[in-house]
Amino acid sequence: MKPKAPLGADLAIPALALGFAVYFFVSIADLPWEAKANGVLIGAILVVLIAVQLARMARQLARGEGDLSAAPLWRPADVTRKRLGMAGVTAAFIATLPWLGLTLGLLLGMFAALWVMGVRRRWTLVGLPLVIAAAAYLLFIVVLQSDFPHGPIEKLLS
Repeated sequence: MKPKAPLGADLAIPALALGFAVYFFVSIADLPWEAKANGVLIGAILVVLIAVQLARMARQLARGEGDLSAAPLWRPADVTRKRLGMAGVTAAFIATLPWLGLTLGLLLGMFAALWVMGVRRRWTLVGLPLVIAAAAYLLFIVVLQSDFPHGPIEKLLS
């Protein structure tokens, strides 16, 4: 007999994507109608993709090909700490973005993420976040003049 696929673990990404879609719909409420239209279109596509994934999983469950086990999320055990660490880094990045701004937040967030993943080479650990943060600053703040939060670096350089 073929073992059942652990579909519970496959619910993590759709759940997070749905949370993002809801956040996306709420965050576009005060934008001009053109931006709202684009936002609704992008968010609706995301919701449709989530529905397709859930329908695929429901079909597998109905056929008896899977169960709602989430065991793969916690295995192998040595990776679980890294996964939880990355979730913590992501949450901290989002929570501190309004105060740190895009550039410093991205710099510190990438450094922390690389550290959690086990990177210890100096160039990769320091250089990569510096290059990415500088590129994001130049593209999103300088060139596109986007509405990302401005922190100490953006204020210092403006």
